[in-house]
Amino acid sequence: MTKPAAHCLLAALAGLLTACASPRICTREIRKSEPGAVALLNESQRAHGRTAFTKVHDLSVRYEGRWASIGPRFQPVLSDTGFRRGSEERLLVGERIFAQEHSGPAGKKLVVRVPGKVSVAYNGALSNNDEAKRAAALVADAYTLFLLGPFYFDRPGITLATYGEAIVDKAACDEVLAVLRPGFGEAKEDRVILFIDRATKQLRRVRMTLSGLESTRGAEVDVTFRNFRTIGGILWPTDFDERIRVPFDLHAHHWRLLGLEINRGFRAADLTLAGLKGRASAPTSPLPAQ
Repeated sequence: MTKPAAHCLLAALAGLLTACASPRICTREIRKSEPGAVALLNESQRAHGRTAFTKVHDLSVRYEGRWASIGPRFQPVLSDTGFRRGSEERLLVGERIFAQEHSGPAGKKLVVRVPGKVSVAYNGALSNNDEAKRAAALVADAYTLFLLGPFYFDRPGITLATYGEAIVDKAACDEVLAVLRPGFGEAKEDRVILFIDRATKQLRRVRMTLSGLESTRGAEVDVTFRNFRTIGGILWPTDFDERIRVPFDLHAHHWRLLGLEINRGFRAADLTLAGLKGRASAPTSPLPAQ
């Protein structure tokens, strides 16, 4: 589809579906975190296994997913569907260094994300495309959030406020608004609503702005977490469902966690654009049987 055609389709759908879209995340200034919001986040972290998580040095995960037919057409660089079908991903938690080895019908895409910098290679060739690099940084940061859940918000530049309540998968949830400075990728700021189950304190959904790309600025998406498993004393979602919520309401992406390993002992030097090396290199083991 040509760019003019895509823009026309986007405008048409926005006009048709704006009335169905959820209200935007509020933009009011929040000067400091509210105690009630901090308490809710702390409760969610405890429910997800905070004591066990403090002992995590590195994480190895394997995902597999599929894209919706329409939604990704409006964010082709971000979705990058030719490469982003399955992935092996490695995270050094304390150092916040993240590597993603994506695979798809177009081949392999390697991303290495360190604080303040991202590097991307397609089928072994280093990319100097600025938009592709900004998109890769945004995706890497967002997927760090999806993996870590409530633990992601133990980072500098987070302000929290109570926000309201909602129903997710028939469960009553308390909402917490997190203001992130910096935001995802190269964004100066992003905002995330956490939907915390009132009964179990599980993080069931996040809704987020995507300010790090010109093509996604003003858009909002949510990701719903399902099929939780306790591995290594920590509660992990294994099913992820993403919807575009603003400026229209469309399904975007569904993916599953197929493997997870904790504390292999790899190092930053093992996460390279030439591929995963050393202790990071072996495919992630499947999830343990239930």
